[in-house]
Amino acid sequence: MDYDEYKNDLREWIEYNIYGLNYCLEKEKLISLISEVLERLPSEDQEIILYKRQVRFIAPITANCITEQVFIDPLSVRNEETSLCRCSKCNEPHITPKNGNYDIMVGVWLVCLSADILKRSKKASLYTIAHEIAHAYLEHPKTASKVEKSSKREIDADRQVIKWGFESELRHTPFNYIYGTGSRQNESSLSFF
Repeated sequence: MDYDEYKNDLREWIEYNIYGLNYCLEKEKLISLISEVLERLPSEDQEIILYKRQVRFIAPITANCITEQVFIDPLSVRNEETSLCRCSKCNEPHITPKNGNYDIMVGVWLVCLSADILKRSKKASLYTIAHEIAHAYLEHPKTASKVEKSSKREIDADRQVIKWGFESELRHTPFNYIYGTGSRQNESSLSFF
């Protein structure tokens, strides 16, 4: 497979696995950004993200960029009866079964991108997408843990971003944990459940 075929296949995979936007200019921009991030990753890490972690993108529906592992039943008709709803406790989106249970559970990682992702600089957008993908790659659990553990996960994700070659983007984004303020932009942007 030549590079153009590979690039087209990757864009097609992203288009198939991005939810929340119908065809529009914003969706095309988002697909381009995600594609640029994934193209820069080592092929082994890319395969882990696409096929082992089964990352899916939800765009853009939240005030925060978040990454969470969810479980679905891919073989059941009940999978068609799921809904994306807001949690009454945290007011963040979750995919939930309408009937309350699943037969076969398969984990997928949802990367929910913030509403302002396309308003950021290109470097900040690339960093944010890479950072959220790093949470899935590193299998950071969904926990409401102490701040120290949360900071450690954020630093680990930033270290992975640097390993993948996004140090320049990280340095140009003020809200990171290694070179930046160590805090979330406007209460969020780099957190997960």
